[in-house]
Amino acid sequence: MNKDAWSVLLTRVGLGVVFFWFGLDKCLDPDTWQGWVPVFIQNRLPISMNMFLVGQGVVEAVLGLLLVAGFLTRLASFLCCVILTGIIYFSGFNEVTVRDFGLLVMAVSIVISGPKSISLDQKFGLSGTRGI
Repeated sequence: MNKDAWSVLLTRVGLGVVFFWFGLDKCLDPDTWQGWVPVFIQNRLPISMNMFLVGQGVVEAVLGLLLVAGFLTRLASFLCCVILTGIIYFSGFNEVTVRDFGLLVMAVSIVISGPKSISLDQKFGLSGTRGI
């Protein structure tokens, strides 16, 4: 495996672990996350905040697992981009936004490169294993 493949693998697994961790935390302790949801979104939710955050947590945890496994990698990375773009747009500029911008760049790089080596996408011959 060449250096580029290692780079993609580490980026993919790193982003996957971050998404899984924060998703799991939202599922286990949604109350802690309520302050991060903008008020105008809270006021428009047809469900409780806890239910929304647990749902968001499940989505993030699943995306994290898909990235770690390298399964449906480009789709999972694209959905991570959508989530991170929304967070950045609605959060305003702060230290968390800067961190999330770094995660967004990681997700975009995975969308561009595809899963490369050591992935279920490669094992099953799914499209996108060669990069764009």
